Amino acid sequence: MKKFFVICLVVSAGSFAVLRYSLSWSLTAIGIAMLLSIYYFYRSRLTGAQTRAQSLEKEVEELHAQLDSSIGREQKAFKESQKAKEVKRQLLATVNHEIRTPMNGMLGMATLLAETPLSSDQREYIDTIRYCGENLLMTVNDILVSDMLNFSKSDREGETWEKKDFEVRNCVKEVLTMFVNRVGPGGPDLAYCMEAEVPEQVNGDRKRLSQVLMNLVENAVRFTKRGEILIHVRGLESKTGTEGPGSIGLVFEVRDTGCGIPGHKIKQLFKGISTQDLAPTGENQTTGLGLVVCKKLVELMGGSISVESQPDKGSVFTFQLFFAPAVLPKYSPLNPGFSEAGKKISLTHREEKPRRALSEKFAEEFPLRILVAEDNDINQKLTMKVLGKLGYKAGLAQNGKEVLEMADLEQYDLILMDVQMPVMDGMEATRMLRMCLKKQPVIIAMTANAMEGDQNACIQAGMDDYISKPVEINDLLVRLEKWGTAVKTNRGK
Repeated sequence: MKKFFVICLVVSAGSFAVLRYSLSWSLTAIGIAMLLSIYYFYRSRLTGAQTRAQSLEKEVEELHAQLDSSIGREQKAFKESQKAKEVKRQLLATVNHEIRTPMNGMLGMATLLAETPLSSDQREYIDTIRYCGENLLMTVNDILVSDMLNFSKSDREGETWEKKDFEVRNCVKEVLTMFVNRVGPGGPDLAYCMEAEVPEQVNGDRKRLSQVLMNLVENAVRFTKRGEILIHVRGLESKTGTEGPGSIGLVFEVRDTGCGIPGHKIKQLFKGISTQDLAPTGENQTTGLGLVVCKKLVELMGGSISVESQPDKGSVFTFQLFFAPAVLPKYSPLNPGFSEAGKKISLTHREEKPRRALSEKFAEEFPLRILVAEDNDINQKLTMKVLGKLGYKAGLAQNGKEVLEMADLEQYDLILMDVQMPVMDGMEATRMLRMCLKKQPVIIAMTANAMEGDQNACIQAGMDDYISKPVEINDLLVRLEKWGTAVKTNRGK
């Protein structure tokens, strides 16, 4: 409409000029009218463009505000999620600590009692107490590991897995060795067999593999009174797996000659039911969470697990995993000429280590000035009793502050340091000792903090070694012998 009005104005002005004035004036009037119309058009278009630009700027500002609001909400939700995860981690760590602390006293005192003269009935009672305590500890470990896996399942993108070279044979052998003393001379034979195609080294998560093997062997030990428990490892034909082309597929079989599992019960195995229902006699009741942990770990590592079993003949648990080739291979793959390839190697009788008796001569052989840092009354009594039976007269501190005060007054060779203590914890006390003392003692963490990462945290704080509670007396003796030898060697220099 505006364009039409301008055109009419120009035509009218031109017509008037033609009729009223000469031709030159007419042309001048037409030119002026055209200039005015061009200016008007330019002005109107510029105004429209500015209006549209302002509208777009407003829309952009609104979008930025919405984006900032969305980012803010996401960041707040992420922080709240991280806070909730940290709270749960701390809760699990606290539960773990509070369970392990009294168990340390219970199992430790039972061990000390076993060192005294007992009748056959009394010794049977003590063995039962220790056996039940060890089973309870394993159940606690299964529950905590299962809970942690459930907790991290929703955060799998953030799940970190070790990617390190390790020796498959040593991993299998170490798992079996842990059960040698438990099965005893009259129990089943523990053995392994590595086929020729299995590499000496692969790259992957040794810790998780060990956890799976330990839980499966533990399950086999519970239900196998005699015969054999065998870990058999062979190669997998497929060469493509979760680690990409060229990955190494391995099949692990844990075989036992135990009571077996009825066919209609097998489907329930990995659902966390009571394994009392799996045993024909209803003996060896457990939570079955160890098998749940196995299934979750294997699946998180991209593998699969299955079981075959016959009542009164035994069971075979089979799982397959893929590993990357070793980054720095130490050995070439095994071959038929390798001395152990394809052979069954028994560990039970070759590697059985009898329990060492407590003797005061131990302190004569490994003289140490020892300080015990422990706030729990029962654990204080237990540790001091054990050290006393070994011939040591140890000092006792109830918190980290007392450790610093006593270490300033007397020079100690070794400190058994609890972590969670009032006033000042063991971590802070260790850091202070490392900064303040000229002659440094050996510091061994002896703590119920046994969650993943706790050992590394102790070492990073400046401690030299780590023992988790409940403390196995043999483990303590090994540490005292190791560091006692080192201290004695340094004194001779």
